[in-house]
Amino acid sequence: MPAGDAKNDDAQGLLLSGLDGSNPLGFLAAVGTLCVLGDAFAGSVRLGWRSVHGSWRPLLAGCGGDEREFCGTMLQALKNASTAVFDVGNENRSGKESNKFPFAHDRFVREIKTRQGKAGPSSRRDVDFLAGFGTELYPDTKKGEFRETCFRMVRAGDSNRQGMLFYAKAIHEGIDHRHIERTLFQPWDYRDEGYSLRWDPIEDQAYALRWKDPSKPNLANGPGTMLAANRLAAESLRCFPTFAVGRRIHTTGFHAHEGRGLRFVWPIWTSMVDVETLRSLVALRDLHESPLPRPALLAKGIEEVYGARRVQPNQYYRNFAPAQPLA
Repeated sequence: MPAGDAKNDDAQGLLLSGLDGSNPLGFLAAVGTLCVLGDAFAGSVRLGWRSVHGSWRPLLAGCGGDEREFCGTMLQALKNASTAVFDVGNENRSGKESNKFPFAHDRFVREIKTRQGKAGPSSRRDVDFLAGFGTELYPDTKKGEFRETCFRMVRAGDSNRQGMLFYAKAIHEGIDHRHIERTLFQPWDYRDEGYSLRWDPIEDQAYALRWKDPSKPNLANGPGTMLAANRLAAESLRCFPTFAVGRRIHTTGFHAHEGRGLRFVWPIWTSMVDVETLRSLVALRDLHESPLPRPALLAKGIEEVYGARRVQPNQYYRNFAPAQPLA
């Protein structure tokens, strides 16, 4: 079906009207949704994108068409999903719990070896997550830590010695049916309080330009977050491994952009694809060519490509700048 024609989508699948493909968090949440459903339904679910009222929205096939029933299915699938891999960095130092990220390189290597021995074609969740967390190659010798994913936007360890994986697990424990429904099928209202992974450009708000204190974690002092979007997006890390090219470390989807730091680039496709095909699409080299090879991308079903720079407003945090379609 041509892009821009959402007619009869209800008969063909379930449109996730709350997710916007031009928002990196919305895109990653859509990828994470497919990952979760791929686990729950043994790969029978497919994902594509449709242009609806000027925005790209994900369409799912193979999971029914009832929104409320689907939200219940998603919540149950998330609750059934093991979060043990989010605890790989846990340690106790002098009576204080710590889950910093990144953590010690030798510990990361042990976790990789342990989970590799248990992995198989139908049980690769943990090893895919570890590949998404970072790489054991060329560690940071000064800190003794492994090289982490470019998706790490929060502090390595906050004042309570907690980092990205702790945040991801805390978000997991805080979501319910209503969070999922508001994320997947309604305009985002940013009314949730709690942790976020800082993958939404709306979170890049300079302190001096805010009318209230952005350090205060309550809705009275600014926009909150979308918990379910962050939870689903965390699942997408399985599709974006970090790896070495020569002696340089790269994260799938990121590349250096014109001397202005890293940029995250992602495709929007109209074909209905499974998780394994999606892994190939987000890793295409063509996405990082300038100018984009449009005929080659269209031949693969890719209608649009977005890019969002990764910015660092201070020494602790990073954010995505608003995304733009790439030429």
